[in-house]
Amino acid sequence: MASSAVCRTAGAPRFPVVFVLGVAHCGSTLLGRLLGQHPQVLCVGELMRMDEAVAARLPCTCGAPVDACAFWSVRLAALRAETGLDYRRFGVDTYRRLAQACGKAVAVDLSKTRIWRRTRWWRNRGEGYIFLVRDSRGVLASAVREHKGFDRLLPRHLKWMRRLTRFAARKGDRALTVYYEDLCRAPVPELRRICAFLGLEFAPEMLRPADGVQHLVHSSASRYSKTASEIRLDERWRQELSADQIARIEAGMRRVSVFRERLGSPD
Repeated sequence: MASSAVCRTAGAPRFPVVFVLGVAHCGSTLLGRLLGQHPQVLCVGELMRMDEAVAARLPCTCGAPVDACAFWSVRLAALRAETGLDYRRFGVDTYRRLAQACGKAVAVDLSKTRIWRRTRWWRNRGEGYIFLVRDSRGVLASAVREHKGFDRLLPRHLKWMRRLTRFAARKGDRALTVYYEDLCRAPVPELRRICAFLGLEFAPEMLRPADGVQHLVHSSASRYSKTASEIRLDERWRQELSADQIARIEAGMRRVSVFRERLGSPD
């Protein structure tokens, strides 16, 4: 008999909580905004970084500081009592309760590398994973745009991509790999594929994330990411990176299977 942690009734979603794995600048805010428009999904942003958001009074995507946000301010006390806002105490039930309180069936967390730190030793607790992969040239260009050191970031980025690739592989059919570029170029078939993985029907309103106010914690501060429904592929790396930087990134990409198997030799 299946354990109660993984049993589900006919027609119910596959997972009560879905964790989005990835690295900074991989497009997780875009994915979260799209999924958050599904009528059965609550996207909480990077909930595992709520401690940082509260300490720094970072804004929720609604615009208010997270501890003054109409959505989060009434939920913070219960979250503190359960976890102390320590992500190492967050469990599947933490997310299940948040989703159920909002009348939703699935909670989506975008905490990326912190998810790996929290769940890497878990056996199956009923959770699912989406591994969001973006071309390393786009990721590194975004970091350089923020005046972060390229020489330091490149090896760290590649280390995390290898680590997350292995982690997703270990999760088997409970993990789905999604490429940022596919999501931007063909959002409808990609969202249908994601919904099939989640056990949900595709909802056309997912294509209109600006139609609703969402409350994502510790997510992109870009005005575009909050207000636009246009799904736009960002390939500014083609103009912003030097030829040497591109060559070094491509050499690293060839050593990471999610890039090597998909892209071959990057053009």
